[in-house]
Amino acid sequence: AGMNKIDIKTRRTLLWAIFLSVGFPLGIAMTVIGFTKGQSFRAMGIVGIILIVMGFYGAPMVWIHFGQLKYFSRLKAQIVGDGIKSVKMLAEVHNRNPEVVANDVKTMVQKGYLDGYLVLDNERIIDKTTMRDKDYEMMEAERAGTLNLVHCPFCNAKFELINDVGVCPYCNSKITKEMLDKSVKAYNKSDK
Repeated sequence: AGMNKIDIKTRRTLLWAIFLSVGFPLGIAMTVIGFTKGQSFRAMGIVGIILIVMGFYGAPMVWIHFGQLKYFSRLKAQIVGDGIKSVKMLAEVHNRNPEVVANDVKTMVQKGYLDGYLVLDNERIIDKTTMRDKDYEMMEAERAGTLNLVHCPFCNAKFELINDVGVCPYCNSKITKEMLDKSVKAYNKSDK
């Protein structure tokens, strides 16, 4: 497989960062030589000043951008390669806030670094290429507010309750609307 968009951009950014980092001390030497060796070296002095300015101001910004691209590259490897689709799990791995990670993944999708994916509910990362029609219908219903999503009283996972009955996809507990109503009443009583 060839290099993807994020790898190409990361490599290009690394080359610029190295160039600007090396250009800074080189610019200092060129400036000293250019302005102390006479009229014929003036152009070298001017190029030296340009390299100093570019290196001093540009190198830190480009290195920071390179770090961000490396982070995006690691996220992509974990999502695509390792199959991690939970924003919360990615946030724990990277020691970041889940909302920040969700926004980072959305940025990656917008920039074309993570084609074919979307972030649902700031919690799940969905691969649109393997999504079944039912999954897509559920996602659209959730966005429209017509989906009956509930939290499992045993593991707190979110899932759809159909005809007042459901099975939690995480802990496999059978859940009924009655059970949910009882747990809400019990919670409200303990709250008072």
